[in-house]
Amino acid sequence: MWYKRGNGMDTRISGGERRRALMLSSLGGGLEFYDFVIYAVFADVIGQTFFPSGNAVANLLAAFTVFAIGYLARPFGGIVFSHFGDRFGRKNMLRISIAGMAGATILMGLMPGYAQIGIAASILFVLLRIVQGLSLGGEIPGAMVLITETMPERRGLACGVLFLMINIGLLLAHVVQWALVSTLDPAQILSYGWRIGFLVGGAIAFLGFVMRAQLSESPAFAEMESDAHKVPLAMLLQNNMRGVIAGVFITGMGAVIVSMFYLYFDTYVTTLLKYPHASVAAASIVGIIIFSLPMPLAGWLADRTGRLRLPTFIGAGLLLVTCLPLYIWLGKGPGNVMAVMAILSILAAFAWGPTPAVLTAIFPTDVRFSGVAFTYNIGFAVIGGLTPLVSTALIHWSGNMLWPAYILLVFLALGLVATAVVKLKGR
Repeated sequence: MWYKRGNGMDTRISGGERRRALMLSSLGGGLEFYDFVIYAVFADVIGQTFFPSGNAVANLLAAFTVFAIGYLARPFGGIVFSHFGDRFGRKNMLRISIAGMAGATILMGLMPGYAQIGIAASILFVLLRIVQGLSLGGEIPGAMVLITETMPERRGLACGVLFLMINIGLLLAHVVQWALVSTLDPAQILSYGWRIGFLVGGAIAFLGFVMRAQLSESPAFAEMESDAHKVPLAMLLQNNMRGVIAGVFITGMGAVIVSMFYLYFDTYVTTLLKYPHASVAAASIVGIIIFSLPMPLAGWLADRTGRLRLPTFIGAGLLLVTCLPLYIWLGKGPGNVMAVMAILSILAAFAWGPTPAVLTAIFPTDVRFSGVAFTYNIGFAVIGGLTPLVSTALIHWSGNMLWPAYILLVFLALGLVATAVVKLKGR
């Protein structure tokens, strides 16, 4: 039993409650992330269904613009969810976030296309994408905060498990895509196949909403609840501005990794490099597995050594010096796709796996949800959300296929510097 005393009261939480908090937060995060990224893996057919223009590149740019809109909605969701999470508790915000994601995803799967209802289809689809973004803006930061406050002495391992489960949601999205493209022809995928992925994800996320009724409140929040700020974000920006700036760049490093390798990679390799779909889909699935499995190990290493930043320095440093040569190798032919993805993924696991634990340690309890949500969502919205769109536009403008590697280099360097200089005060 974990025990802590504060504010004149005792806070106790059993080992079973800790494990349940980790399982339900992680499982829900994985299901909700599936719902968010299923859009990216079907971006080409979504562009044809809701934003037709008669030009393949224009369709893709329109689809990724809406993808970016979902990301850009995340900071607003993070502000709303974290405001109430820092004032009234973490657990209820996690139930509301997954409910919003489930509802929006199911409706997207049922939405008539442009051919049926014209511009209304495009507008409604964008609005539902915004709801997805708002929901995810509260989901992952809320899960990070709840589990690290419930298991502060094993913060690195907890975040490693959380992001392993989130990546299982990402993997599931790619598996569903692979299963559909392997069993249906392109016309069937365009007609109804992509909708199956949305409906399955929405239904599973609804199940996660039901299961989260069993969540317990964070013991750290229970201690300081009576001292909660009326406007936590204002206190965050007033007293923790250096941590906010560092947190954005730390998150940006993870955002560019996830966006480039696991959301944009399929489109980059098939649409722009013109490689076969089947081999690329298999490489993406293998890459996500390799990316995910070492994450708890990286987190355990951070806890065990007492150096929360050590795995990040190792993984991100090696990724920094190898990403450009690997992208050059990728461009030599489709036979290199699997090997490049495997190498990128093992380095990315150590670069990103325990890094969210660093993010939660930057901020004190009274503004932790606000700090994590604000920095995490700004990083993913601006860097992760715009990366596919900017990469596609720069390649189209310049003809240089190495722009993804150049963008990776910039944000890996910024993230490493921010990780090195930021002070940890929340352990």
